[in-house]
Amino acid sequence: MKEAALLSDASKDERKTRLRSIRVSESLAHSLQKEAADEGTTVNAEINSILSQHFDWHKKAQEFGIAAIPKPLLKSMLEGLDDETLARIGREVIPALWKEIAEFWSLDSSLNGILEFQSVRSKSNPNDRIRVTQEENRYAIVLSHDLGPKWSIIMKNALQEYVNRSFHVEPRMSQGESVVTARFKVNSRDPPT
Repeated sequence: MKEAALLSDASKDERKTRLRSIRVSESLAHSLQKEAADEGTTVNAEINSILSQHFDWHKKAQEFGIAAIPKPLLKSMLEGLDDETLARIGREVIPALWKEIAEFWSLDSSLNGILEFQSVRSKSNPNDRIRVTQEENRYAIVLSHDLGPKWSIIMKNALQEYVNRSFHVEPRMSQGESVVTARFKVNSRDPPT
């Protein structure tokens, strides 16, 4: 299977580079050097990654009003909800939220806009990832996370509703403690919406 193209090809401006000199404190320079070494990359690549995350995710997340919640608190809140409430949140709240965020992020709440938002979110949050594969008219969307089985219930229902709304098909779903997968075939006459 090939990886589905979630984002358009990088523009020529994104591939060009420009030399900029900046001054940083000795302690920040040391921290950057250590982090780059730990990541097996260069300080320049580390700075580019940090700046990209800021503009691609953190700045927009703050503008949209996304709140960071410590994992133990979120897990505890989820544990207090029954499975049917979690499923309802997944069906009713999450797909609408994904659409709103995609519209805010890129002024595009279409299927591609939502997948683009999910891709950016995955790059900025290693604890919550998405992978989309496509082979002809067969798709697989895999969401993986580290928030436990209660979060899987929400994500299973959200992904099922999302696929149903976008592709007008009922996906074959699988759910584990940290992975949710939707597999489905799209009729070539029915393009996604």
